[in-house]
Amino acid sequence: MNLNLIKIEKKIFYYFFIIIINYFLITATVFFFSYISLLNGKIYDSFWLKSIQKKIYFEGFRNIWQFDNNCTIYDKDLLYKPKSGECEFSNPEFKTNLKFDNFKRIHKETNNNDLDEFIVVLGDSIAMGWGVNNDETFSFLLEKKLKKKVYNLGVSSYGTVREIKRLKKSPYYLNSKTIIVQYHTNDLGENKNLEIEKNYSKKKFVEIYENQSLKKNNIIFIIKAFVESLPLLFSDTGKIIFKEKKFELIDFEVESKYLEKVLEETLDTKEKRIIIIFTIHPEQKVINFPQNNDKFEYILIQLKKSEFFIIDDHPNFFGHKAIANKLTNYLKLN
Repeated sequence: MNLNLIKIEKKIFYYFFIIIINYFLITATVFFFSYISLLNGKIYDSFWLKSIQKKIYFEGFRNIWQFDNNCTIYDKDLLYKPKSGECEFSNPEFKTNLKFDNFKRIHKETNNNDLDEFIVVLGDSIAMGWGVNNDETFSFLLEKKLKKKVYNLGVSSYGTVREIKRLKKSPYYLNSKTIIVQYHTNDLGENKNLEIEKNYSKKKFVEIYENQSLKKNNIIFIIKAFVESLPLLFSDTGKIIFKEKKFELIDFEVESKYLEKVLEETLDTKEKRIIIIFTIHPEQKVINFPQNNDKFEYILIQLKKSEFFIIDDHPNFFGHKAIANKLTNYLKLN
């Protein structure tokens, strides 16, 4: 009896071992197919492949605009700022050309603009236009629709504090009547500290932004990304079987508390119309989103899945178009 039990246990162990090895080999095949596809600019919006490509992308494959010496330069007040001129910025889902002057991202001039009443746009990579060309940002599209000049001062990874510092260093703050602030939850840390006079050393800039090693062909990066990809088949399968809709819940109460504090202490809220926009994707849900008050106007913009890049988390051209349409309708009615 004991011998039979031992034989059964050995068989179970044997089959379990075979299953594990086969799963490991299948995952390795899918992983390296996904990895090579990324190297060749091919993205798959399909079961398992998308999850693996997204994992590889965010683990270190992605090019980050502010880490590119051709695109940014040290600034003592802002840590970094866009270089004046043009720079190319690409990832597997896009290849773009960004053009800046000393204060803003430049887009094509539109006709019949009302130059007496211009709009200033502040924000991070979404407002700047990560992944879209100069004439595809929501700032350009908004200018075209409203026939009012729109200045795009958005810079990737800035929090609200640095966005305002950049605005006040520009020639646009004094005469601006409407300021649109594109907010992201990443801004909270910078907003909590509220160091409007903070200076940054060149040493810190070099440490963070000029010493970024490329990870794409680094064997340690590849192994780490592969190991972290092993559970993704099960998580993707679970979503299909249980049809579970998992939302990232965002409680905006704390976000708005610090955001409004920053805006009240740094901007003339009596003379300026301040509109705060917050964009979310279908897998996000917001609670405690503020109503308009006597100082600030709030717009929550829910974008569709098709209005984002497949693996990148930024709005694509259609997302920028949707933001511009929402803002246009709001400004025409209010």
